[in-house]
Amino acid sequence: MGRAFRDGVSQDKKVRMRVKRRSWKPLADLQGLSGRTRSTGSEMGPLVDVPAMVRIENEQWVFERISQETLTHLTHRLIIHEADGPRTLGATLDLETAMQIAQGVARTDGSVVLIEPLK
Repeated sequence: MGRAFRDGVSQDKKVRMRVKRRSWKPLADLQGLSGRTRSTGSEMGPLVDVPAMVRIENEQWVFERISQETLTHLTHRLIIHEADGPRTLGATLDLETAMQIAQGVARTDGSVVLIEPLK
């Protein structure tokens, strides 16, 4: 047994196999998924811009749900006009907060913010 390991296998007793090359086609593999995605997207209709309900606390993103009570107390909507059309930044509980946000966006981004009353 030890001699077999030392000497190895003789050339005439070696098994020879061809190496099979695998062909990986990622686009063909994902064809079914992309087709289903397109058909589902067309059934759902056009995309609608939904503003995120996110705030940042201690350098972490905090996702919130807004209660119906809070929604009824909102007084002003902040809208910014872009090349694609108007985009809602959010809404505030009073005009003073809306003005502070609009001034901050104007200072940092150089954009004009429309403050629209909700009631």
